[in-house]
Amino acid sequence: MSVSLSDSETTLGRALDDLGKKWQGTADAWRDRARDDFEKEYLEELTMSVKKAQQAMRTINLLLHEVIRECS
Repeated sequence: MSVSLSDSETTLGRALDDLGKKWQGTADAWRDRARDDFEKEYLEELTMSVKKAQQAMRTINLLLHEVIRECS
């Protein structure tokens, strides 16, 4: 039996990286306080949440593998 969350964790990380690159691309056209506020209020929180989710996925993945190993 193959159970893994690593693909989902990788996909989530790539999506966050893509968002970061696209966000940086807006810097040339959008430079004001609203941009700074948006980044602080939404993007920084999103980044922290994604990193926490990735850590949780790694932990769950390890536990799942341990359960499978013990039940085999």
